[in-house]
Amino acid sequence: MGEVNYAPIIQEMTWSYSRIKAFDDCHYRWYLQYIRRLHGKDMFFASYGSFMHKLIELYYKEDKSAKQLCEMYLRDFRSQVVGWAPSKTVFGNYFKSGLQYLKGIQPFPYNMVAIEKRVDFNLSGIPFIGYIDFLGEKDGDLYVVDNKSRNLKPRSTRSNPTKSDLELDDYLKQLYLYSAAVEQEYGKLPKSLCFNCFRTPVFIEEPFKEQAYAESKQWLFNKVEEITRETDFLPSVEYFKCTYLCEMRDFCDYYRLAQKKR
Repeated sequence: MGEVNYAPIIQEMTWSYSRIKAFDDCHYRWYLQYIRRLHGKDMFFASYGSFMHKLIELYYKEDKSAKQLCEMYLRDFRSQVVGWAPSKTVFGNYFKSGLQYLKGIQPFPYNMVAIEKRVDFNLSGIPFIGYIDFLGEKDGDLYVVDNKSRNLKPRSTRSNPTKSDLELDDYLKQLYLYSAAVEQEYGKLPKSLCFNCFRTPVFIEEPFKEQAYAESKQWLFNKVEEITRETDFLPSVEYFKCTYLCEMRDFCDYYRLAQKKR
């Protein structure tokens, strides 16, 4: 692959947060998915998250009750959540935590402006697309909420950021980028960026910070530049990630080789 220049293809792309994160996870996965455009298999964690997003959307869009959501969850779980979990314990924990959340689901503390809102916008010449899970309003201020199956932790009060703080900052980049679309459409930036970690359940509300906003836009520019310059697309082979997270594993020669060596 090193002798082929993929920059003309890459420069025509519309970007998303997931597209960039796929490159960070594994350059070869990104090559298979976005250069060769192969259709990967559905994986457990991704399909679980999509299913829960769909049910939360129905809660707001169609005013479904907690009882109705639970009935749908129990009826459709096996057909909607596909792929193999790492263990029966993980499967059971995910199943129980999703059901528990839906049993006690409560509206966010904001008036709904939009749900699963598609945003197409441009940042410094970079076309970008995303979906805002929930855009809310309270006292004239806007709030962006992202539903997460990942168990993020609220920011610590320590002077030096913890590992959890750094993870939170990493995920906030997505919401800061979406904030550009909010600003372009509504003429103002959100007051806070929020995560609804439904498996915990924990609701995290982070005040909007101008510096982090600027850093996130610069991060996007730098990542697009990095990907455009890439020519080798070497793999990042890690057993758990390759086996349970990567939808491209059936097309990956590196994964098959690693499996033979086990």
